[in-house]
Amino acid sequence: MKRRMLIGGVTALVLVFSGAASAQSAASKAAPSASIPTVSLNNVARHGFYYAGGTYVGELGPDKESTMGGAMYVEVMVPKQIRSPYPVVFLHGAGQTGVDWLQTPDGRPGWAYNFLDMGYVVYLEDYPARGRSQYVPGVDGTAERSNLTIRTAPNLEETFTASAARGDFPQAKKHTQWPGTGRIGDKIFDTFTKTQVQFLAGPRQETLTRDANVALLDTIGSPVILLTHSQGGAFGWLIADARPTLVKAIVTVEPAAPPMKGVDAAKVAYTDGGGLSWGVANSAMTYDPPVASASELQTVLDNKAEPGKVACYVQQEPARKLKNLQNIPVLFLNGEGGYHRIYDHCLAKWLTQAGVKTEYVEMEKVGLTGNGHMMMLEKNSADIAKYMGTWLAKVARAPSGTATTKAMPPTSIPTFSTENIARKGFFYAGGGYWGDRGKEVMRGAMYTEVWVPKQIRQAEPIVIFHGNGQTGVDWQQTPDGRSGWAYHLAQQGYVVYMVDYPARGRSAYVPLPGPDGKPIDGALGIRTALELERIWTNARERGDFPLKMNHTQWPGAGKIGDPIFDTFIRSQVQFAGASTDLARDAGVALLEMIGTPVILLTHSQGGGIGFDVTEARPKLVKALVTVEPGGPQIGSADTAKVTAGPRNPRSWGLTTNKFQFDPPANASSDLNVYLEEKSDRPDEVRCWLQAEPARKLVNWKNIPVLSISASGTYHRVYDPCIPKWLNQAGVKTDFIRLETVGINGNSRMMMLEKNSDEVIKFIVSWIQKNVQRT
Repeated sequence: MKRRMLIGGVTALVLVFSGAASAQSAASKAAPSASIPTVSLNNVARHGFYYAGGTYVGELGPDKESTMGGAMYVEVMVPKQIRSPYPVVFLHGAGQTGVDWLQTPDGRPGWAYNFLDMGYVVYLEDYPARGRSQYVPGVDGTAERSNLTIRTAPNLEETFTASAARGDFPQAKKHTQWPGTGRIGDKIFDTFTKTQVQFLAGPRQETLTRDANVALLDTIGSPVILLTHSQGGAFGWLIADARPTLVKAIVTVEPAAPPMKGVDAAKVAYTDGGGLSWGVANSAMTYDPPVASASELQTVLDNKAEPGKVACYVQQEPARKLKNLQNIPVLFLNGEGGYHRIYDHCLAKWLTQAGVKTEYVEMEKVGLTGNGHMMMLEKNSADIAKYMGTWLAKVARAPSGTATTKAMPPTSIPTFSTENIARKGFFYAGGGYWGDRGKEVMRGAMYTEVWVPKQIRQAEPIVIFHGNGQTGVDWQQTPDGRSGWAYHLAQQGYVVYMVDYPARGRSAYVPLPGPDGKPIDGALGIRTALELERIWTNARERGDFPLKMNHTQWPGAGKIGDPIFDTFIRSQVQFAGASTDLARDAGVALLEMIGTPVILLTHSQGGGIGFDVTEARPKLVKALVTVEPGGPQIGSADTAKVTAGPRNPRSWGLTTNKFQFDPPANASSDLNVYLEEKSDRPDEVRCWLQAEPARKLVNWKNIPVLSISASGTYHRVYDPCIPKWLNQAGVKTDFIRLETVGINGNSRMMMLEKNSDEVIKFIVSWIQKNVQRT
């Protein structure tokens, strides 16, 4: 008996060591490389996102339909130990998004994590019409002109990163804190440039951002601290003016300035245009005595200019007071080596004269030397955060007995435990400089978020490609506030990568004209509410396809006015004509950066991108899971009539890009195809297939494919065709009609529907059965 126990014990010990070795091997293969920065979540208990504000706008297209506009993407993180009852709401600058606060371009934790370490709940936003917040063509700009602009790389060098070498303002030589040369070709600069996105020009950005932040503060429901930068500075004053009782303090870093007139930084002289017409912003502020228009503010030039600074426009005495800012303390930081040194003191004077308790700090005087305008990304960024935290600890101290739990996000702002996620981060895959010398812009880079589980148990990371009009948020939360597929995958031990395609979301869209005079990244479009109802959320009432009455899994009424639908449509963003081609190249770059074979999980538009990426880098794709992949296929289909369209002469079977076949095909026309005589089911079209003997796909021999189709989707009409094509071309492909495995009632957006967990569990079980371990 003892001997048997010993043998059993040895066997168990071998299994334990074997399991440990397997997990160690998986972790070593799947963990992100050093070139992919991640930040520890040791001090983060929960995270999530939310869309603040937004209204239905426009009469878009020939049918005069509306869509959501003005909603603002807000990311929230909660520390494990909340030490302040006042959350920090971060407002970024022009051409930037919330990524400013997450990481520095040399890979260090950003201010968001510095403040989490101090015990603050943090909110990071992408302004309306920017980043993951939709820009509505024809509403946020005219139908003929997008009203969007983007900074060139040389402009970024001059003003933000290489001022000492290229700046033309007096303090330029004192800029020493940028981490790198700050020039095109320097890795850190190129990384920074990829974070710079298009932005809306003109006063509309002010009002959109003010209104969305008012909605955010109303939802949070208790006082917050505003931390603003550059363009965000003006927004901060407007928000505090609208909700003074919900703002405890403001920290502003080189905010939009100066009052009244613009300044030529090189000449240190005022210009005819520019400036903040209401003193601190270009939208109306509440003064006492009141003014009906900015022209009623009587100003004089104080003629007290210091070397390297302009004299300031101030109010004639007795000065009007900024009535709603009187009880809000302000810390105003100005860097030693930035162009803002020329005029920031004037805004500080205006605030003080208007009765705002403002502490203006020229940073070198407190030991923070050499900073430029983008100081949150510079070498001493953590020291600056510490300085701000020390100031806040003094002036934004909570009254005795105030519970720090007041800072916890309300239930209307969903957050989820990070218990299974050890680290997360972001980076940009691909991209390159485009344009004439001296006018280059970064184009084609793809924002990629990575989550690393606490226990990596799978050797292959999962890379997820989203659909058209969406971003990487699809995989993180459902519109009814449940955790998304990314959480389930992390729980299973997968490293997860989620992208925003180039020209979408947090990846820059280049609106500059190409050789044909049109935007180089193509025209912008956006889906209307009625279109979303027809195809995804309210098919039973609005759809025109055979299986529409099977759709039962959408969590809500699926129409305008239903809170879940209204939340969903806020996540639907504009899309650009060049996005698919750019995403293919960026996807290849992403796989090369990861450097180890991955499992691709694709949806809709992402299906075609995944096919192209697999064809280009087959050795880096272990398996492909495609959820109702987009096209084009060999032929289109009429989903209402269930009829196949003509053969697309440009198609290579999966997309219009070339695929390697055996025997070789030199052109898509070499593929000998025919239309099936009969479809498998009456609600599915006949498929275009190759005439036998069929050519085989050379690069896909060892890549298993799962293709799934829901029971209540218009896509079922033609979803069987791609799997048939793949199998005929020698690719082992499982086509699963989900109802055949007990998953019923879904539409195309199954990752957001009531039974989303069932769907991802089925996908994971297929992966674990069909992916061979090496």
